[in-house]
Amino acid sequence: MKKYCKKKKSEDYMSVWKKRIAVEKGISEICAERIVLKCMGLVKRMLYGNVMIAFQKQDGTFCLEKGTLVGYEKFFHREFKLTVKQESVVYWSEEQQGWRRFRISNLMDWKAIV
Repeated sequence: MKKYCKKKKSEDYMSVWKKRIAVEKGISEICAERIVLKCMGLVKRMLYGNVMIAFQKQDGTFCLEKGTLVGYEKFFHREFKLTVKQESVVYWSEEQQGWRRFRISNLMDWKAIV
C-alpha cells in the first residue's frame, strides 16, 4: 500500500510540475516531462552523493555547480521531501559553501560525481 501511495504522490507532483513548466517556458508537455524526470533523478542522486548541476540562473546566465543534499536533514532538522508546490530545488553548493536553490524549470542537465 505504501509503494502505491508514494508512486501516486510522485505522479501528482510530476503532473503539476510538467504543466507549470510547459506554460512558463512555452514548450510542449513532453519536453517539460523530460525536465521533470531529470530533476527527480537529480534529487535521488543528491540525497547520497555529489553531482554537477547545469542550470540557467534567474538573470539568464549559465551556472555549473557541484551540489549535494547530503547533510540536509542535519542542517534543517527534517527529511527532504518534494512537494507539488515546490518550484525550486535546494542544494548544498560545494563552491559557495552554502545552501542555494535553482528553479526546476531552469534545470539543463546533471551528472553524478563518482
